[in-house]
Amino acid sequence: MAKAKVGTIDLQNGTDRTVYVTWTWSKQSQTDKYDVRWYYGTGDGVRFIGSEQQVEITNAQLQSTYTAPENATVVKFQVKPIAKTRKVNDKDVAYWTAEWSTEVSYTFGPEPPTKPPTPTVTIDQYTVTASISNAYINATEVQFQIIKDDKKVINTGIAKSITYAASYSCAVEAGSKYKSRCRGKRGELYGEWSDYSDNVETVPSTSSGITQYYATTDTSVFLAWSQVSSAETYDIEYATRSDYLGSSNASTTLNGIQTAQYTITGLESGQKYYFRVRAVNEKGSSGWTEAVSITLGSKPAAPTTWSSTTTATVGEELILYWVHNAEDGSNEYKAEVEVNVDGVKNTYTIDNPEAEADKDDTNSFYTLETNSYTDGAVVKWRVRTAGITNEYGDWSIERTINVYAPATLELHVTDSSGDDISSITSFPFYIEGIGGPSNQTPIGYHVSIITNGTYETVDEIGNVKMISKGDEIYSKFYDITRDLLLEITAGSIDLQNNISYTVNCMVTMDTGLSTQQSATFTVAWSDVEYEPNAEIGFDPETLSAFIRPYCEDESGNLVSGITLSVYRREYNGGFVEIGSNLINTNNTFVTDPHPSLDYARYRIVAVDDATGAVSYSDIPGYPIGEKAVIIQWAETWSNFDDLGEDAQETPAWSGSMLKLPYNIDVSDRNSIDVTLVKYIGRSHPVSYYGTQIGSSATWNVEIDKQDKNTLYALRRLAVWMGDVYVREPSGSGYWASISVSFSQTHCELVIPVTLDITRVEGGI
Repeated sequence: MAKAKVGTIDLQNGTDRTVYVTWTWSKQSQTDKYDVRWYYGTGDGVRFIGSEQQVEITNAQLQSTYTAPENATVVKFQVKPIAKTRKVNDKDVAYWTAEWSTEVSYTFGPEPPTKPPTPTVTIDQYTVTASISNAYINATEVQFQIIKDDKKVINTGIAKSITYAASYSCAVEAGSKYKSRCRGKRGELYGEWSDYSDNVETVPSTSSGITQYYATTDTSVFLAWSQVSSAETYDIEYATRSDYLGSSNASTTLNGIQTAQYTITGLESGQKYYFRVRAVNEKGSSGWTEAVSITLGSKPAAPTTWSSTTTATVGEELILYWVHNAEDGSNEYKAEVEVNVDGVKNTYTIDNPEAEADKDDTNSFYTLETNSYTDGAVVKWRVRTAGITNEYGDWSIERTINVYAPATLELHVTDSSGDDISSITSFPFYIEGIGGPSNQTPIGYHVSIITNGTYETVDEIGNVKMISKGDEIYSKFYDITRDLLLEITAGSIDLQNNISYTVNCMVTMDTGLSTQQSATFTVAWSDVEYEPNAEIGFDPETLSAFIRPYCEDESGNLVSGITLSVYRREYNGGFVEIGSNLINTNNTFVTDPHPSLDYARYRIVAVDDATGAVSYSDIPGYPIGEKAVIIQWAETWSNFDDLGEDAQETPAWSGSMLKLPYNIDVSDRNSIDVTLVKYIGRSHPVSYYGTQIGSSATWNVEIDKQDKNTLYALRRLAVWMGDVYVREPSGSGYWASISVSFSQTHCELVIPVTLDITRVEGGI
């Protein structure tokens, strides 16, 4: 629906409380007046009505002014055009309807609080407290920020200012330094930030753990652990049992270690030892790390193995990985790798001449080149290792790798000429996918389009919807065994101007391999907002409406390159499509066989063929004023008095129609699809609601016995085996299943008729 566009809102020159605003409106010649709203707020979250009135403005400069009260901190403005009216069926009908404009605001600026003094920061265990005193800063509250390690604000809190003092506390982690700053707050106003305080440290944090531990000889062990930035020294504790740790009599503690690594000597060969570490500074000691254990002088266990992939492609470098699982934590001195390719075995020995150096945490590996392998080759492999004792441990489990030719996919976004494009200027465009290699056959493509931005758009009926970044706006699987060539038109997808989109395409090959490619494009077209309109006519004989939708530019010329649709607005707020894909010409008409009998209401939707942009207008209701109940059904009509001598002209409507201009007694019923289940222990049953809403009605009417045509139509309706369309003067109308019953008494002048109606699903 159209709305005025608000331009400038500002303080009027020479005043300190008078605000003016301007706006523009494209239908000034058909505008009678404007609804103008001014609101104001006082900073406490409550909005007050300052001024609300209708004004007549005929000059070219559309504007309004408002003088805000002294306590106002902000004023807001909205405007809505009111259309002139014209006579239709002796009733005043507006040329158009508009909605309220977007709300704009102007904020007055009171003096903010002054800059506070630098806060004092203290730390007690794991709680930091920032405080100020003697702070005469014209504020009711103080906002504090806690900064960790001069890098990150970890907490922000507000404390009340009491006798010009305020403090704020929060929990912090050990092992870091913290500082603070603050600023005053009064209502919605904030003052300037204070200077930062000095940093204050906590006790050291616990090291994340011992990272390296291995035997350097059969009586010595090397340890290395994660460094703690706030530590001054480290302690190492070790014992022959884990439950001895922490016992001064059964464990040994080494103090004052300056670095994050250390070699312990003089241990017993063949003995298992447990080690742990903690950090120390002037504030105290951290917690202990998790303990690790080493058994000196034992052969390694079977290695842990994996590979860079379990399904390789021909020509791909295949890497076999393993971890030397030493019982004594010693380095890997050598390894044997057994490789079996399609039954042909080879064993490779890998020596590590630097095994006696500091232990390296990188995993061991062996590289296989697959250039000489055939498509479908099967690789089986296993490994065993030796440590400081030079004795091989057990073989690892045997693992299998399949080798295939790799799947490929070429993805292109092209124009109608087949040229690659990154910017979409109009529909249609094409998505091309070429799967390979040639000796493999695609079995399907999945194409999805993802938005890279958030925006608001309008669907094909005119309803507003929100699209969020990352939403999938197009997704379809194509079960084809050839190259993909997908045409994207305005009917396929709705794109937003100046938004980037990503096309993701995945191809699956008959070998079971798949691959995916992505391409990004940006929409860059001239997105024009249209204001479609319509001329409405009504045939009182057939009770049908004729709608001529059209869309003109500001000069009154028909806009080319757009497609129109017409929707009937139902009495319950829903929409029914009357016509779609209509050309914008002078001779385009659609017929609504079932307009509402009070007012015919329609929505006209315009879709830009080049960009897919959707615009719509709700046409003011066209007065019908029919007083009779109308029932229509699809049986071919024949006249009651037709003797077959003269062919009767075919009526304008298709099927039969019954008018009931008599007084009708109506009884409506609604039956909700619900099941009530009783459970033991519950005082009342539990309700389970389904999806059906059973709407039914009973109509009772008395027909004049001499009204032969109406009685004839009722008898035809009574034996009709199909749905009917029912309309009544209040504006409701729907498809229904109907049952007719009546009886005739010889001495009565009227015949009572009962119509039992049950609503069913249906379209136009």
